[in-house]
Amino acid sequence: MTSRIKDPALATQITDETLAWREVICPVTAKYGNYVAKRDLRDKTIVSFQHVLEDTIPTLLPFVKAGAKVKVGACNPDSTDDVAAAYLAANGVEVHAFSGMTPDEYAKSIDILSSEPADIVADMGGELIEAFVQKGQKVDGALEATTTGVHRVEKLEYAFPVFNWNDIAIKDRLHNRHHVAQEMWPVFSNVTGLALYGRSVLVIGFGPVGRGVAERARNLGAVVSVAERDPVRALEAQHHGCRVVALEDGLKESAIIVTATGLSGILGEKQIKMARRGAVLVNVGHSNTEIDVAWLDTQKQTKMRRYIERFELDNNREVYLLNRGSLLNLAPGMGGSGKDLFDPFSAILIRGIDWLASGGAASFKPGFYAYPGEIEREIAEAILHSHS
Repeated sequence: MTSRIKDPALATQITDETLAWREVICPVTAKYGNYVAKRDLRDKTIVSFQHVLEDTIPTLLPFVKAGAKVKVGACNPDSTDDVAAAYLAANGVEVHAFSGMTPDEYAKSIDILSSEPADIVADMGGELIEAFVQKGQKVDGALEATTTGVHRVEKLEYAFPVFNWNDIAIKDRLHNRHHVAQEMWPVFSNVTGLALYGRSVLVIGFGPVGRGVAERARNLGAVVSVAERDPVRALEAQHHGCRVVALEDGLKESAIIVTATGLSGILGEKQIKMARRGAVLVNVGHSNTEIDVAWLDTQKQTKMRRYIERFELDNNREVYLLNRGSLLNLAPGMGGSGKDLFDPFSAILIRGIDWLASGGAASFKPGFYAYPGEIEREIAEAILHSHS
């Protein structure tokens, strides 16, 4: 199958020096990647559904060098870096990813990637795993990396073992809580030109991602409110210095509204119409339908600048949507801070795929399992050593 990308010529924008610097800042990923590249995996087919970014290159190319057949699709087309997609395609990966995909094009990618059996599926969002299950395709084992995906795949009638690395400590306590916010708020300022001092921010959802976003916003000078249905998490939000409010009240009061639940339909027409005039709508959950962009698109809209759209509502209010409701921290080309923070997670993905390729799941029956604890500890130790 031919890759479906924006422009093959974009591949030349990534240089050897660019990738060499990434090895410097992500040494554990480089270590595992160099190990995998020397393996013989010519009998393996690896299918991945993930954010297609520059980070994806050192994650997938080692398996190509080892002889595996590697395919990748964009789990969120609005986060796709077309330069990275072109580079992967030019270097042996079958790529189905380009910015601005329509819903039909997105669905077609899932259908193509799940059209043949695979040895290993590495998913972010659960849609690819779901497609393999529904089609009855053979898979030795799969990996899932997101809260949204966990919600989706835990409901399936499993045909193969699926390993959850969203809930391991390194992902849940470090990336979800700290690293998303580390990336997201600098991107917010780059996109909007706004600082947070004195601004009212509503965070919807106080799971690990929402907690980190709220903490960082407070530290940057914002007045932070949290809307959370779970009373235990709401109480926790109070102990982190946040106001706990009803969603309706928070929408009416807040200048910046951030969804961080990983679920669809959090801000629909009814909720958006409650937002105060001039509110900025942001999403950092995996699902790009937390905010009802389809409904917003029925309203009069104006492109303000890159990643900012103004929507005039029929109640004489306007709201501003960032990055089409997709993860703001991964808006291509905006570059938050802390790219080295991806090192543990690229390593977890490489090591997990290699573990499955080595028969790690052979003794597991179809079902939903935790990512192997011994591998997580191995990676944590390697990261600590790299910092010493």
